[in-house]
Amino acid sequence: MMIQAIASCERRELKDALVIPFFKGAQAAFDIGDLHEVVSGPIGAGDFTGKANETCVVWGKEPQEKRLFLVGIGEKTSCSLEILRRSFGSIAKLAQKYKCKSLNILVPEIEMLPHEAVVKALLEGLLSASYQFDALKNETVRNEPTVRLEELTLIAPQIHATAKSGEQTTKVMEAVYRARDLINGNADDTNPQFLAQFAKEIAAEFPRIKTEVKERAWIEQEKMGLLLAVSRGAAIDPAFIICSYHGNPASNDHTVLVGKGVTYDTGGLVLKSPEGMEPMRCDMSGAAVVLATIQAVGALNLPINVTAVVPACENAISATSYKLGDVYKSRSGLTVEITNTDAEGRLILADALSYAQEALSPTRVIDIGTLTGSIEIALGNELMGYFCNSDSLAQELTNSGQHTFERLWRMPLYEEYKKGLDSDVADTKNAATRKGGAILCAIFLQKFIKDIPWAHIDIAGVAFAKEANRYLPKHATGIGVRFLVDYFEHLAKNTDN
Repeated sequence: MMIQAIASCERRELKDALVIPFFKGAQAAFDIGDLHEVVSGPIGAGDFTGKANETCVVWGKEPQEKRLFLVGIGEKTSCSLEILRRSFGSIAKLAQKYKCKSLNILVPEIEMLPHEAVVKALLEGLLSASYQFDALKNETVRNEPTVRLEELTLIAPQIHATAKSGEQTTKVMEAVYRARDLINGNADDTNPQFLAQFAKEIAAEFPRIKTEVKERAWIEQEKMGLLLAVSRGAAIDPAFIICSYHGNPASNDHTVLVGKGVTYDTGGLVLKSPEGMEPMRCDMSGAAVVLATIQAVGALNLPINVTAVVPACENAISATSYKLGDVYKSRSGLTVEITNTDAEGRLILADALSYAQEALSPTRVIDIGTLTGSIEIALGNELMGYFCNSDSLAQELTNSGQHTFERLWRMPLYEEYKKGLDSDVADTKNAATRKGGAILCAIFLQKFIKDIPWAHIDIAGVAFAKEANRYLPKHATGIGVRFLVDYFEHLAKNTDN
């Protein structure tokens, strides 16, 4: 998408629609001059009041655009970045309805919010809600081709700040789109080798990114017994992906992201129901998020060092599937009794966490994935649940969740839960009762963490949506990318200081 900035409304070239923001009370949030007369009809009739997320279409006359999209952003004294995301998400839906390919947007002037943050928020809402996934549809069957937004002109006096914020936000949202595309794709196509190829492609695109893809022979050599166990039933080989971004070679600070890459999850011998299995192409959402985050960090040229590690495999069912009651040895040496083959994500993460700490010299480790249905039961579909052994890291993650409205809720890692994974025949079980299931998963992973700041983020409740919500689409949401990028932006500032 092409995004440009101009300083005044008078300098614009006409587009398919002009977007005009209003505070509650129908007070324009931008000096619209002669346009007051054009929009006075619905305002005078009380059909448009400027309350948050309210929209109205006015048919323009020359020399205006054919359509004027009025959008409410709420009270002038309490307008927030999230209100802007939601309100401009509604504009995206209007643009789709009226088949707009281009928009002129008057950037609202809000005294209490930094201008760059305003630009970022409105674009996040607009671009997020504009996402469409139709790669698997037959164009000859559709009544008409899909129309997408192709051009945006942001109108604001602070032209340079507007252009810079617009460019940076677009790069992040392109990464969000890539994550969504990966998650939404057919599981037959988006297999471990496809994820590996994607990681190679972003390395080819950005010179500071390097990708290594390790195959089965290397995984066997590394004695990753848990990753090998989970992948046993699949016809396609696992892959171990290491995608590194070196934006500050002079610094020893290094974050490792570990993303769960189960490209399809049948549940193994603990077979899921058809209803539970149908969306399981999303079980590699963690992998999609961490790889897309590396793409965004590379596009932004952030002065940080970060590596994404992805253990990728299928959890399929066949005569060779790993078995309930059997014991498998992890890369760390811990032996694991399998009490649930549908608790496979923690197994492959365990081997990846062990490798990451030993081979990559991280300052901190963050793992992310769709781990448990229990986290959805506990927190619903609005929050990521996370577990952390460092209060300072926890606060930083919470702050980034608040900044981006990709919110997290910290869960406990209490000592009393550990006995739930005691095994009679091995060092630990991989699962126990449904009670406290998300906590037990984190407790299991903690067994593989050494003395290092670590966070485990469970996105099972937010990664894949049954219905569109606010500016988030149905199916893959890409939640996690914006949040992690925000975390790294703040980390970069703190490292500089």
